[in-house]
Amino acid sequence: MSFGGGDSPQNTTFQTQYTRDAPQIEAAKLGLMQTAQDYTRFGMNPWEAVAPDAKPGDEGYGQYKYTGTDDRYDEGTLFKDLTREQRAREGQAGGVGGIPTQQVAAFDPMQEQAFGLAQSGIGTYQPYLDAASQFTQAATQAYDPMSYQQYMNPYQDEVIGAIERQFDKAQNLQAQQATQAGAFGGARQGVQAAELAGQRAQTVGTAQAQNYGQAQQQAQAQFASQMGRYGEAAKMSAGLGGQQQQQQLGDIASLMSAGSVQQQRAQQELDAQYQQQLQQLYEPYQRLGFTSDIYQGMPSSAMAISMGTSPGSNPLAQTVGAGITGLAGYQAIKGN
Repeated sequence: MSFGGGDSPQNTTFQTQYTRDAPQIEAAKLGLMQTAQDYTRFGMNPWEAVAPDAKPGDEGYGQYKYTGTDDRYDEGTLFKDLTREQRAREGQAGGVGGIPTQQVAAFDPMQEQAFGLAQSGIGTYQPYLDAASQFTQAATQAYDPMSYQQYMNPYQDEVIGAIERQFDKAQNLQAQQATQAGAFGGARQGVQAAELAGQRAQTVGTAQAQNYGQAQQQAQAQFASQMGRYGEAAKMSAGLGGQQQQQQLGDIASLMSAGSVQQQRAQQELDAQYQQQLQQLYEPYQRLGFTSDIYQGMPSSAMAISMGTSPGSNPLAQTVGAGITGLAGYQAIKGN
C-alpha cells in the first residue's frame, strides 16, 4: 500500500497472488486454443505443426508443414515458404475450393420449349385473320346484274326455233285453207294472218322472258348463297385463328407449369446440397465451440501461488536501539 505518494509505512507486507487452473485443465484448454488457431489459419487443409511440443523460443515453434497427399506441394513444405496468394488460399475456411457458392437452378427443358413456342407462335394465327378479312370483304360485294347471262338456257335458240317452225306450219296451213276457200288475199285471210303473227311474237317473247327471269333468279340465288358462304368462311377463319392461339397458349402454360415443378425440385436439391456443404464446412468449428462451452461451464479447480516481501532487520535501527538502551543504563548507574 502507498499513502499520499510517500514511502510505505514500516512493517508493510506486499503479496502477489496468481490463480491458475489445475495443470490438466489448463493443458486441455491450451490444446483447444491451439486447435482453434490451426483451423482458423488453415481451415480444413492438411497442415501440422513442425514441433508440436516446442515452446516459445524453441526451434520450429509456430511453424507448420504440409502433410497432404493431393500433390499441391511437396510433403514437408513449410507454410512460411508459401507465397502470399498461396497462404491466403490455404487459409480459406473451405480449403482450396473455398466457401461453396449458392447455386440457382437453370430453366427446365420444358420451360425452354415453352419459351420457344411462345416466341415462334407469335402471329401464327395472322393468316387466319387475313383470310377472314378477305372473306368478309368478298361477302359485302355488290350484285352484278349482268351475271344472269351465265345462267341463260343454252338451248334457248333451239326453243325459239321450234316455236317459229310451229307458227310457220300454222301460217302455211292457214294460207292453204284460204286458197281452197277462194279467199286467199282477202280481208279475212289478212286478219287471220295478223292474229297468227301476234300470237307468234307473244309466244316467242314469253319464252324469252321466262328464260331471262329464270336466269336472274338463279343468278341472284347463287349470289346470295355465295355471299353466305363467304360470311361463314370469314367466321370459321377467325374462329380457327382464335382456337389456334388458345390451344397454343394452353400448351405453353402446361409446359411452363410442368417445367416450373422440375425447376423447383432442382432448386431444392441445390439448396440442400449447399446447406450440407456449409454444415460439413463448419462442423469442426461447431465442435470447437461445443468443447469451449463445456470448458467455460466447468468449475475451476484453482491453485494459488503467493509471493510476498516484508521489511527485514535494519542495522541502523538496531544500533540506535542499542545506544538508547545503553544510555538508560548509564543514567541509572549515575543516579545511584
